Amino acid sequence: MSKVMTNTFKKLNLVFSTPIPVYEIADFARINADIIEEIRVRREKEQGMVRSNRVGWHSDLDFFARKEPAHRELAQKIMQCLADATQRVADKDKLANLRLECDGWVNVNPKGGYNVPHDHPGAFWSAAYYIQVPEPANGGMAGAIEFIDHRSAPPGQGLVQSPYMRSLHAMRPTPGTLVVFPSTLKHWVHPNDADEDRITIAINAKVAVDPEKMRQAQLDAAHESVRQVPGLSEGAEADASAAPADNAGRKAKKPAKTKA
Repeated sequence: MSKVMTNTFKKLNLVFSTPIPVYEIADFARINADIIEEIRVRREKEQGMVRSNRVGWHSDLDFFARKEPAHRELAQKIMQCLADATQRVADKDKLANLRLECDGWVNVNPKGGYNVPHDHPGAFWSAAYYIQVPEPANGGMAGAIEFIDHRSAPPGQGLVQSPYMRSLHAMRPTPGTLVVFPSTLKHWVHPNDADEDRITIAINAKVAVDPEKMRQAQLDAAHESVRQVPGLSEGAEADASAAPADNAGRKAKKPAKTKA
């Protein structure tokens, strides 16, 4: 009589996953109240621009360079969260000589305002901070952010409805929430159907080499190579040390920077 064999489940591999870190900003109620007034003043003076926004107001890309107190305080807290998000998904040894350079802008979507599907090429992270999020007047998806997987769902997903294989994911974060996501993840914002404005800050964070840390690493490497090569002259050692120092004198880029 043959023995009945039982199949054994080994493991479920989740590959190509999409990290979406979510944070709550400390003391957000006070900061939001102050920044709403600062944004009101800005809108009286600034025309804004049109990007993915429709109907609403899109500020210049200068959020992290603004001098208004609430803008500056919030910018600092956002940069702290972006650095933390990077450390959570990366090999920390790879971050030693890197930094994040951030830019951002204000989005104000009045009733009927929305953002068309788009992504943020050129950045590592993108993010959205929520200042004012009105409840939908008629329920449904009004005002929600929805992420779109660039891969189509497999046939049968409509029947199976696996959470691992869906191609859309919607969120309606509350005020004070920072949602961070890879810049290549397409997303859009459903039209606001409330009388109150929907106000958010959009952010891009690029990964860049920290010139000061890189200079020190180059100096250390140069000195180490001198010690390991017998007979290398003192003049050669000096030359090896000077070259990185000359290269490090460039001015930093304008976007705000934080250590990764």
